[in-house]
Amino acid sequence: MHQSIVALLAHNPILTLFIAIGLGYIVGEIGVFGVRFGVAGVLFVGLAIGALDRSVGLPEVIPTLGLIIFVYTIGIQSGPALAEVFRHRGYRDALLALGVLVFGAVLTVALSYSFHIPGPRAAGLFCGALTSTPALAATRETVHDLAVQRALPEERAREEAAQPVASYSISYPIGVIGVILCFQLFGRFWRTDSHPVEEAPEILVRNFVVRNPGVAGRTIGDVLRVHKDYGFVVSRIQHDKQIDIATSDARLEFGDVLAVVGDEDALERAMQIFGEPSPTHIEFDRSHLDHRRIYVSAKEVVGKRIRDLDLQNRLHAIITRLRRGDVDIVPAPDTRLDYGDQIRVLLRRERVSDLQKFFGDSVRGLSETDFGSVSIGLVLGVLFGMMPIPMPGGNNIRLGLAGGPLLMALALGKIERTGRITWAIPISANFTLRQIGLLLFLAGVGTRAGFDFVQTLRTEGAQLLLAGAAITFAVTLATLVIGHKFLKIPFDALTGISSGVQTQSACLAFATSQTRSDAPNIAYSGIYPLATIAKIILAQILVSWPLT
Repeated sequence: MHQSIVALLAHNPILTLFIAIGLGYIVGEIGVFGVRFGVAGVLFVGLAIGALDRSVGLPEVIPTLGLIIFVYTIGIQSGPALAEVFRHRGYRDALLALGVLVFGAVLTVALSYSFHIPGPRAAGLFCGALTSTPALAATRETVHDLAVQRALPEERAREEAAQPVASYSISYPIGVIGVILCFQLFGRFWRTDSHPVEEAPEILVRNFVVRNPGVAGRTIGDVLRVHKDYGFVVSRIQHDKQIDIATSDARLEFGDVLAVVGDEDALERAMQIFGEPSPTHIEFDRSHLDHRRIYVSAKEVVGKRIRDLDLQNRLHAIITRLRRGDVDIVPAPDTRLDYGDQIRVLLRRERVSDLQKFFGDSVRGLSETDFGSVSIGLVLGVLFGMMPIPMPGGNNIRLGLAGGPLLMALALGKIERTGRITWAIPISANFTLRQIGLLLFLAGVGTRAGFDFVQTLRTEGAQLLLAGAAITFAVTLATLVIGHKFLKIPFDALTGISSGVQTQSACLAFATSQTRSDAPNIAYSGIYPLATIAKIILAQILVSWPLT
């Protein structure tokens, strides 16, 4: 019976793949101490399948393809967020994350000397204790390349590459559970007040009469050009009882009435610039002008700045609000449009169909992917990952098939478009591709490492489990103590930073369920890509470190 099952799985890799994925999802939904491992269940089922026999391991191309897709989609989505974290919170959060990760790597070296753990397994232990799948992938690739450089046979090189997966799998569960336990313990022994994130300010419309002699006779564009970050949009202008769109070349005269869109602070600035409040509400007049909410789905406009669209001349229209995710904002001329943005546009009624054609306004378009740009980005990322990076001592490391596509995607995600090429991927399509890539990778590495995993578990399982737990608890507690006691970071944001250091969505889900704010999600989104890259590099250094 055993041999029949092995033969069936070995000769039908597609069947093996979907068994691992299907059963893995079921296992991932089983709660352990109130925690579900989610997609990581695919890895555990893959290990169980691979433990049957070496021959049932999936072809190497499956986990490799999955890895590249997974890290590329993460990078494309995280590029703008990574820039935002440096802009709004400086380098404090980033330095904290990098510091505790280096501390984790040093602790791994110390534990490896104590327990006599070789470099490849120590690197896998580091990846598992900090739950980093991309770092594990880079580690496997580095171990395999080093084995080939030592002129080992290909079969032996593959066995070497399975070592980090075995230690990763042993330490991974505690890498999730340990962080959640730290959140609970820290919150119990130290007073940790939750600071709800302030809601986005309400966007209002107010009317002002031009009374400022400094702006009379000048165009709206000239007036606003001398003000930085004014935060409002002038939507309509009434001149000689005629209401029209307030284009940048509209000239202001005493007595003109302006409809201005912005939050309370921005409207105060507008009153100081233009004059005094008006009892007239010209925004209610829809005899000639009207507004429409439009979805941005046309790739020709994605990634472009609003000022570059030239809507005033092209469509005699103006964007007054932008809804991104669940938040409404007042866009600035330099605001770049993303897939799925919902914009509120003021224009003449007869131009509505032209407006829809220009921006797409298609729900279907929000789920379609330009695989031409994705393929180009992946090629650039793979080539970048192959470039050797010189290190002290004469050794070279590579970012590999994990770090190369990730770094390239972060850069392309920030750029958003180059000429006619749009690098951004619609959010729904991004999540789908990301999930597919992760499933392929976990099922592939699980089945290929399962046989060696069982042997490692029998001989070194206890010490690897203890070492992994020590790394997880030490890194998490260091993040919480330093962040809360010394850097005075609010606890809810700190749980997001810790989850980002761990690059673990299960920890983030627990953190957000325990707080009343969106602070954990915001902190996590900024730290995640930085921590991923750092762990990829640190894990590769651990591979070649003389630990035994």
